[in-house]
Amino acid sequence: MKLDRIVSVAFVVLVSTAIVGFSAGTSGASFTGTSTNPSEGLVTSNVAAPASETATSAAAGQINLSWPATTTPANGHTVTYLVFRGGVQIGSTSGLTYSDTPAADGTYTYYVQTKIAQGSGFFTSGNSPSQSTLSDRTAPTMSATCNGGSCAGWFNGSVTFVVSGTDGAGVGMGTATTNVDGAGAITSSAPRTVTVSGESATHSVVYSGADAVGNASGNTSQTVKIDLTAPTAATGITAAKGASAGQIVLTWTAGTDALSGVSGYTIHRSGVVASCPATTPANYPNTTTVGAGTTATISGLVSASKYCFYLTTTDNAGNVSANSAAAGPAAAK
Repeated sequence: MKLDRIVSVAFVVLVSTAIVGFSAGTSGASFTGTSTNPSEGLVTSNVAAPASETATSAAAGQINLSWPATTTPANGHTVTYLVFRGGVQIGSTSGLTYSDTPAADGTYTYYVQTKIAQGSGFFTSGNSPSQSTLSDRTAPTMSATCNGGSCAGWFNGSVTFVVSGTDGAGVGMGTATTNVDGAGAITSSAPRTVTVSGESATHSVVYSGADAVGNASGNTSQTVKIDLTAPTAATGITAAKGASAGQIVLTWTAGTDALSGVSGYTIHRSGVVASCPATTPANYPNTTTVGAGTTATISGLVSASKYCFYLTTTDNAGNVSANSAAAGPAAAK
């Protein structure tokens, strides 16, 4: 009985040594096997790792791996592929694909080994070429501009509305979607540009986006306000001496604007004149901008000299009225 055991152990040592030597041509290959009967043989084969591997990001942080098949040796061996992330085995499969969802977003490195087994023994190959890719389950941050700037306030013409997004450390932007005034959602590559037109205080653009693997943002609604109509001119303008030397005080009845409202006035002043010329910028080259009041004091004039004035009204969209009637000539104090 003792002699039988010694012979069996010696056989295992010899066979293991022969197999290790046989598989030395495959970098990183190893062998594990046992035998308790000298009459049993262990069939050996060289084991190759997959020649290549791909790793692609998918939605919700998933990473999809694939690789070409290793040539299956003869003699009925069972082929299994061992999948490693960061040097740690995370799974195995008899197929040629594997999906992994790491616990957190980030960049992960994978490789695959081939395992060929028969009976209680098996070969494990070296590593396939490694591949690194992102696990990304974070939606992009979307933003919009109107005519290259803020969408707040009023516009006095068609608006170029651009939706763009940033994906931080993710895989990068994919698509943007817009729905203008409820006409229907349209999706295209990000950034996406649409035109908003027509006079309205309530144009609505609902927009969203998704990154390159489909992580989608929520909808954001942006109001775009367009006023195409100029306000009315001020009326009833009077010009009188001011309280201090070199001053003239103007008063008027406010212009009106039905949509965006009046934001202010531009006061156009002539030089020293004996009578008021036609209300043109050339004849009234000096301008002063004031807010939406109905009176203004003009200073820095020559005392006792006479000046003429007219006003234009500006609304909150930047539309400008026709010229008011001229006031003057009025002498400065």
